Amino acid sequence: MSKRVQNNLLYYIPNRSRSKTILRIPESHSLHICPTACGRRNAIRALQNGEKEFLSFLYIGEEDAVSGQYVENIGDAVEELLEVLEPVPKAFVLYFNCIDDFLGTDEKALLRELKSRFPGLYFTVCHINPVAADEKISQGMRKHNQMYGLLEYTEQKENSLNFIGHYVSLDPESELFTVLKDWGIDTIRELFTCETFADYQKMASSRLNLVLMPMGQVAAQNMTEKLGIPYYDNPVSYDIKEVLQHYQDLADLLGKPCPDFGGEIRQTLLDIIVAREMVGDIPIVVDSSASMRPFALAKALLGYGFQVKAVFAPHSPREDAEERQWLADHHPQVTVIYREGVKAVAGYGLDKECMAIGYDCAFLLKARYFVNMFNDESHYGFHGIRKLMGLMGKAAARSADWEHLNEKKDEGK
Repeated sequence: MSKRVQNNLLYYIPNRSRSKTILRIPESHSLHICPTACGRRNAIRALQNGEKEFLSFLYIGEEDAVSGQYVENIGDAVEELLEVLEPVPKAFVLYFNCIDDFLGTDEKALLRELKSRFPGLYFTVCHINPVAADEKISQGMRKHNQMYGLLEYTEQKENSLNFIGHYVSLDPESELFTVLKDWGIDTIRELFTCETFADYQKMASSRLNLVLMPMGQVAAQNMTEKLGIPYYDNPVSYDIKEVLQHYQDLADLLGKPCPDFGGEIRQTLLDIIVAREMVGDIPIVVDSSASMRPFALAKALLGYGFQVKAVFAPHSPREDAEERQWLADHHPQVTVIYREGVKAVAGYGLDKECMAIGYDCAFLLKARYFVNMFNDESHYGFHGIRKLMGLMGKAAARSADWEHLNEKKDEGK
């Protein structure tokens, strides 16, 4: 296996073809407390997404930072917003940028003061700090945790589930929904599909949290302690045996019989055979922008007979450490790249005559075959495996036109 080159400071390859989702509590307003330059990115994203009415900015100057006046200004800003916003928000999410690492705002005291000054309103604090990232608790985990922090405990638990940790709903054709319906669970709640604050509060009455991505792990743990909702860490998998085990575990948690997935498995195996014939010996590069568990994905593809050449993992989380070690022990010929950038990729003997699963590496290599997949979004279960096989088969049937793709992005600016 290749040498691991560590970089503490990495940049993200821009992908303007994808809209950047802003996770927000319904009927809430976001107040960003930061220096002027720090709010620019959030303002631009809100404008691009048509969400500018959902956020405001309270800028901190040098005098405010030194004197601590900015804390009092927050309450005044909320009061001013309540006079002009229609409809009046039910909650405020206060966003502090990395300057707060130096200011050391007493968040608990601030929240007590705001709740006392504005009874009936909800307040929570989030941090945006791309500079001092915590290795154990990522910025994404912190954000999801705070988003569920306003849920209130209820003893009444409904026969419903929460999906947490993700930004995009699962493909409605996934067999998961049929299985859950057969188990008597026909209500699935997701933060980003809640239309009202009342809908959001109903998430506290669900009987189980299904954690689909690592970003939801801390939130799920805290919801167990605060709301009494157990959780099951159920990351997306492309391995048939692992998918089957996940369903068995979920059935056990809910006290339900696990269905017979014989038909699903046979169809999945058939789709794998078809995709493998279409892809042939094309070398495959698995990108951490495509899957939250790129090493687990690489292991699954190797098991199905695909020619995995490399794993491009500059932003890979540590969720699939076991599969990472398995790859080193059983397939040392597979190159693992931890650096990011054209030089890093070119330095490992990769070229465009490959199939890149994920945008980042495909963009750097201008890969001839491109599987457009991001963070496992919409994939789940046996249907998720078949969906991936379909994408790989389609990618093998035509060359990616990178010049045309770039033109489309330029037109969308």
